[in-house]
Amino acid sequence: ALIGIPLFMACLAVYAQHTANLIRWIMKKLGLTHGLEEQQTERMQQLITFAFCLTVIFTFSGYLTYMEEDWDYTDSVYFTFISFTTIGFGDLYPSSNSTDFHIIFICFLILGLISLGTVIEAQTTNFGNLLSTISSSCDCLCKNRCFGGNRAEVED
Repeated sequence: ALIGIPLFMACLAVYAQHTANLIRWIMKKLGLTHGLEEQQTERMQQLITFAFCLTVIFTFSGYLTYMEEDWDYTDSVYFTFISFTTIGFGDLYPSSNSTDFHIIFICFLILGLISLGTVIEAQTTNFGNLLSTISSSCDCLCKNRCFGGNRAEVED
């Protein structure tokens, strides 16, 4: 577990990055980024990634609700979200003993982890851009007040 869990998380991060790159490539091939600025392209990628993540969650929730478990749809969405985010409270768990269900569950769980990792990767990029913007704004303000701008007028 000491080596396996970090290795698995590193692999998930790589898959999330590849998924984000795949979404960017699909957007370019479909012409969705034609004529858009970089910031608009990033926003669109985030929306598509978020929609992908929600689709995975709701698809899996629907499968759990209607095929295997006796849960209502709200419990199924809750269980799926808790599982995908690896919180795992343990208040709900699948009661099915079917091997097919467990294989499908593990595949959807990995796909959900990748999709959430992709959302986190997109938000990390967005947050980095925000910090760069704030940093450059503060740097500009500081330079104008401390080293430039009205310095000659202050000395007179």
